[in-house]
Amino acid sequence: MRQLIFACLALQACGMSSAQGLDYESVWRCDDQAKFNWYCDQDERRPATNVQAQPTKPAPAPKPTQPAKSARVELKDMKTAEQMRAELKRREDLAVMTPSDANMKDYLELWQVAQDKGAVFADSWRRVVWQTPELDYSLRRPTNNQAIKTYDSTREHDEEQQLRALAKDHGLIFFFRSDCPYCHAMAPLLKSLSNKYGIEVLGVSVDGKGLPDFPSPKDGRQQAAVWGVERVPALFIGSKETGDRAAIGFGAMALTDIVQRIFVLTGTKPGDNF
Repeated sequence: MRQLIFACLALQACGMSSAQGLDYESVWRCDDQAKFNWYCDQDERRPATNVQAQPTKPAPAPKPTQPAKSARVELKDMKTAEQMRAELKRREDLAVMTPSDANMKDYLELWQVAQDKGAVFADSWRRVVWQTPELDYSLRRPTNNQAIKTYDSTREHDEEQQLRALAKDHGLIFFFRSDCPYCHAMAPLLKSLSNKYGIEVLGVSVDGKGLPDFPSPKDGRQQAAVWGVERVPALFIGSKETGDRAAIGFGAMALTDIVQRIFVLTGTKPGDNF
């Protein structure tokens, strides 16, 4: 028994010296530098204290790249519009950053060439349009004063005929609120519209109260919710026969605007009068 104790003490005393034959520092250490052995549990290892962390060197900053300089293109060598635009931009940038007389003159010379080409293009455009009726938009929507007057007169006649025809089996539904100033302003316009074209206008209040021009309106609080009316004034047109309806607009509208909207929405197809 005494010999066994002495043997253990001897092993402990020579532990450090015998560790030199190992490929790690000591069998008595429990850290990341020691290999896993029966003296240490994996989760009991302590971080090594004798290993100094090597500072990481910051990556060198990338050198700023210089933008490639565009090569100068002379007018005689320009074959495409893209080349002219690029060269005009290059000269403009140079004149802005270095506004010397030479740079300004260089830019303006090419700018004048571009203006001349644009003028030739615009003149050729109108010549082709004048001689090709199907390409002339002014034949669909006049641009000169005399033709505009004739167009407006014809349009007003068509609008009047359309509204008088609608008055036979259609009516307008006017949603309002008694404390809405825009509703107060729009109400007499609708009365005037009704008197002129004979179309009936039904006043519908969303707060149960009337206006001077519509003193006895229908209570439309429930109907407004069903129709999705969230803003007033709101104007709809509806068929007396089928009950179909369509919104004319929301917010205050002028009389001419109301008439135009009714005509466009009920008497034309998209694109006819635009």
